[in-house]
Amino acid sequence: MRKINFLFLLISLHAWVANAQIDRSHAPNPGPAPEIHIGTPDTFTLSNGMKVFVVENHKLPEITATLILDHPPVREGEKAGYVTMAGQMLRRGTTTMNKQQLDDTIDFLGGSISTSSNSATAFSLSKNFPALFAIFSDIVLHPSFDTTELEKLRKQTLSSLAQQKENPNAILSNVTAALEYGKQHPYGEIETEETVSRITRDDLLRYYTTYWRPNTAYLAFVGDITPQQARELTEKYLSGWTPAPVPHPQYPFPEQPRQLTLAVVNRPNAVQSNIAFANPIDLKPGDMRNFPAMVMNEILGGGSNSRLFMDLRETHGYTYGAYSSLQNDPYVGSFRASTAVRTEVTDSAIMRLLADLQQMRTQPVSEDELNRFKNALSGSFARSLEYPSRIAQFAINIERYHMPRDYYQHYLQYLAQVNADQVQQAAEQFIQPAHAYVVIVGNAQQFADKLKAIGKLQYYTIYAEPITPDTTAHVPQGMTAVDVLNHYLSAIGGKANIQQVKSIRQVAEGDVQGQQVRLTEWHLQDKHYMQEISLPMSGMVITKVLMNHDSIQMQQMGQPINLTPQMKQQIQQNAWWCPEWMLINKYADSLTLKSATDENGKQLYVVEFSQPGQTISYQYDPQTGLKLHEIHQVEINGKTMRSTYDFGDYRQVNGLLFPYEISTSMGPQHITFHVTQLQINEGLKESDFQ
Repeated sequence: MRKINFLFLLISLHAWVANAQIDRSHAPNPGPAPEIHIGTPDTFTLSNGMKVFVVENHKLPEITATLILDHPPVREGEKAGYVTMAGQMLRRGTTTMNKQQLDDTIDFLGGSISTSSNSATAFSLSKNFPALFAIFSDIVLHPSFDTTELEKLRKQTLSSLAQQKENPNAILSNVTAALEYGKQHPYGEIETEETVSRITRDDLLRYYTTYWRPNTAYLAFVGDITPQQARELTEKYLSGWTPAPVPHPQYPFPEQPRQLTLAVVNRPNAVQSNIAFANPIDLKPGDMRNFPAMVMNEILGGGSNSRLFMDLRETHGYTYGAYSSLQNDPYVGSFRASTAVRTEVTDSAIMRLLADLQQMRTQPVSEDELNRFKNALSGSFARSLEYPSRIAQFAINIERYHMPRDYYQHYLQYLAQVNADQVQQAAEQFIQPAHAYVVIVGNAQQFADKLKAIGKLQYYTIYAEPITPDTTAHVPQGMTAVDVLNHYLSAIGGKANIQQVKSIRQVAEGDVQGQQVRLTEWHLQDKHYMQEISLPMSGMVITKVLMNHDSIQMQQMGQPINLTPQMKQQIQQNAWWCPEWMLINKYADSLTLKSATDENGKQLYVVEFSQPGQTISYQYDPQTGLKLHEIHQVEINGKTMRSTYDFGDYRQVNGLLFPYEISTSMGPQHITFHVTQLQINEGLKESDFQ
């Protein structure tokens, strides 16, 4: 199978919406911080140690119950991902009801129940809430961790991880966390297909029985319920939950680099650079330093009026947005600043970002800027009080983090007292450019040399493993694109065998979020082509393409599609089961040869083929000669659409090697197909393409 025409599968699903309004108005100087009166929830503690909070609000006949488990993060090691999966599995069946029965019963009650690794939430109308809470308690106390459901979840998780491997934002997030916290810290672990494949039911059960204990639990009721009703429900359904000691492992504070380190994840096919500055911080909830730190972060990168946004977007036009975040945490917090820029301005954007961070550390903010952002934060806090759930959240925070009882009562006063000196001190303390990572995910060949003047340069894989790229990679003198293509033809079986191929039938199957997808392709002498993408469980045909000489038709969900010249051109090229043969014989003068390194630092030979509105990049292993990747960039309706194809698991059929695994991506969408049938010269005829 040469490739999947992923473009036609997804073209109708993509929409671009970009609306932004920028408010540059100056806020007035703040007056005295107003006194606020935050209600105090009713509280009680069960005999098993679970603390319960009740916030009455009878405006609407609905109730929400939220359970939070308070325990340290868990290091998962070679089975990273089992903690998350344990939380998801809670909702997939109990010892009395399977997942379908749970879904049906909850739906009948008009409610919802969700779970995570350390929380569970139930919501319904108040008249149905007692029945829903009974189900909620069954989920919390008697999860089945059914092995059939586990395999379904594993399959979905693996599909999601396959997509993340091609998603620059996911790669940036994973690598940044691994470097910032270290892989030995729970916050720095990366889920991979290998770690998820190792997870067993026993791992989930062990996590649940160890950490899901009432003596570390907080339960909040919010809505149309009285304290007495809440007590009766919890006593009836949760008082039998058995307490037990919960481990409290200690993790050292992450080791920071000795100098600014530019961590590059090379994605040769990337069209932009995704960038994140990161360093860990020691800032716990309830620490009074949170207030100047919060103001500092809001000024620097909290929104579209902040410095990073105004500098990198408005002044220099490098990006659509640039932001920062400052996260407190009882174990280890984080400061980050991030953006995504055009490849050619990667080094300039990093230098501007670092300059903005340094200015925050070395120069006091103006009174106007200080007051403007303090006013914005005060307004945001005041608006949040409109939601009764915030009262419950505040009460739980005070208990969990041992905060002063009047912490939120005086929140606005604490915020109003922040001055410019404190903001600068917060920047000096929590932004550490000399001991931080700047992670860049992008086409390193286009910017790496320019980064050496900024700081130490180190390459990493998408799993944050340090690598040394092949800096000697080059095209040998005298080698041409045709030489590379001929090497490929020899590697897959030779021209004589290729010329014997008259027709090909192939079927492949993939998975999209748990839904099986089937791809069927027929090729007949490069003049006849059929592609069908369907759902085998239902028989539904999603997309069908039919080419008979110059007649080209396409349907999506049974409806004909008007094809642009570029789309017709791509379908005609899809009919080439072996594009290398066609390129050598018809387009040799339109080919260029380059050298590149892949994300693991290994050399590739790259053959580029350009036509009006389309550029295709074919990438080959210099040693084996086999094709590893194709990248298609097509202009359709004034927009550039980019799709990638990765090839592996080559197998021999009739003396020729074919890839039996093809992964295809466009934007965030990713599918891996596995060939299940491949037949050569077995009966296709022209009438099959009518």
